[in-house]
Amino acid sequence: ALQQYKIKNMDLENGSRRLNLRIVGLLEGQEGDNVIKYASKMIKETFNIEHYENVPILDNAHRIGMKSGPQDKPRHLIVRFHFLQMKENILQAAKKLGMVEYEGCKFRFVPDNSHE
Repeated sequence: ALQQYKIKNMDLENGSRRLNLRIVGLLEGQEGDNVIKYASKMIKETFNIEHYENVPILDNAHRIGMKSGPQDKPRHLIVRFHFLQMKENILQAAKKLGMVEYEGCKFRFVPDNSHE
């Protein structure tokens, strides 16, 4: 019974994350003061979707975890897409590219799945 609850909980958590992608390796502070604006611009320019100029592609974007010393790895950036299909298209394109480079910084996109 406990295992069934764990599975159900993980399924619910993954469902709530299905519009999210993680950006791994983006340097701390690269995004400036407005994380959503920076992430939207970076995604539009990197994946050539400027035709969505007036369309909100992201609902939210934020770093996860506590900020630590300057020598530590950068915290992951979570971006929440407005449309599931756009998130899936970006993920597929990112998989083909592997590492992405933008403004001299290399990083990658990965799914935001729960950890079990």
